[in-house]
Amino acid sequence: MKPFLFRLALLLVLAGGLLGCTSQKPAGPVLVMAGGSGPEEVHIKEQLAAFQQTHPDIQVVYQSTPSSASARHTLFVTWLSSRSPEVDVLNLDVIWIPEFAAAGWILPLDDFLAREPLPLSDFVPAGLACSRYRNNIFALPWYVDAGLLYYRRDLYTALGLDPPRTFADLDKIKPLQKNFGLPYGFLFQGQSYEGLVCVVLEFLWGNGGAVFDNQGRLVLDSPRNREALTLLVDLIYREHVSPLAVTTFLEEDCRYAFQAGYAAAMRNWPYAYALMEEPDSQVKGKFAVLPPLHSRKARPVAVFGGGALALNAFSRHPDAAAKLVRFLLQPDNLRDRALALGMLPPLKSLYTDPALTAKFPYLSRLKEVFFTARPRPITPLYSFISDILRLHFSRALTRQETPEQALRRGQAEIAALLARYEPPGGSP
Repeated sequence: MKPFLFRLALLLVLAGGLLGCTSQKPAGPVLVMAGGSGPEEVHIKEQLAAFQQTHPDIQVVYQSTPSSASARHTLFVTWLSSRSPEVDVLNLDVIWIPEFAAAGWILPLDDFLAREPLPLSDFVPAGLACSRYRNNIFALPWYVDAGLLYYRRDLYTALGLDPPRTFADLDKIKPLQKNFGLPYGFLFQGQSYEGLVCVVLEFLWGNGGAVFDNQGRLVLDSPRNREALTLLVDLIYREHVSPLAVTTFLEEDCRYAFQAGYAAAMRNWPYAYALMEEPDSQVKGKFAVLPPLHSRKARPVAVFGGGALALNAFSRHPDAAAKLVRFLLQPDNLRDRALALGMLPPLKSLYTDPALTAKFPYLSRLKEVFFTARPRPITPLYSFISDILRLHFSRALTRQETPEQALRRGQAEIAALLARYEPPGGSP
């Protein structure tokens, strides 16, 4: 038996102990749900215990997986490519859904939704768009992410400066650094990984550029994209608004530095907000959030991210697994998850919820950022496209390639990829 299957089999035997249940054999199926670890694991186990109280005939075992998205993707691919039935419910990054659907690894949910409809019109549009493949729904959004700009409101106010909204406003960071002795100006995720792709896409989109146009044509190597990527590179090497160290930064590196009071502005995800409002934060009550930066000739566009729930196509208990998914997507459970973890709900109706707007005051003001966030290219080939983008964006950011070279070479490699592996469905 493969090691991971042995561990899962052992978990099934010991399921009662994992979730505080009795060791008696359950009357119905035993489900295994796979998702994140840490605080996410603690909270989901509470919700799974509540599910079991209302569904005593179904027992659920939670299988924690790596916090690294790439490591979790590798683990899920290993499970599903071997047609393992052991994991029933999967927490997927939204960018994986077309890939897994095209491979036949996750079940279409249309039949389940026909029997017990959900208010699909209430889901954030980008979340539902990411969940579709060949006109079928293969997952349902569980939480949403969208890029935000965090800035030190207190410092901007002290100098009488307007909040940063456009690329040109980044020039105002220099006097902030000088007057307040800030070692960093503008921070973003610059390491060679998916976070960098998201940052650069927001700069491209915020300048009116794109990777694919509305007709699905590849337009990566364009004047507007060259202008936007050059601007990002110049922030490090010409303007010195962003430190060279940013080329090694992940989300938490940015948050730690901003939260310690070392930076004037930062691009990051919503999860950082609640953490930076904790009592020991150096910036508690001193920062605010805005939509992503953009040029004066375009509007701000945030990259859409988040997670979705899907059913293993090889599950022995798809009907029971569908009941669990439905339970987790109840508005009360989504609200509790957001309050506990800062993972924002996928339902538009919750963005005016009093409990959520009290904890996240920006929600009512910035809800359009989440409702209009743009998905990354929706295609089974996205992981390959992302690898190409990540490589050349990183080379541009570390001056191994000029922005012009990065975009030209990236365009050629993506074109070759598409020519060789025509996507079996969906459109970039």
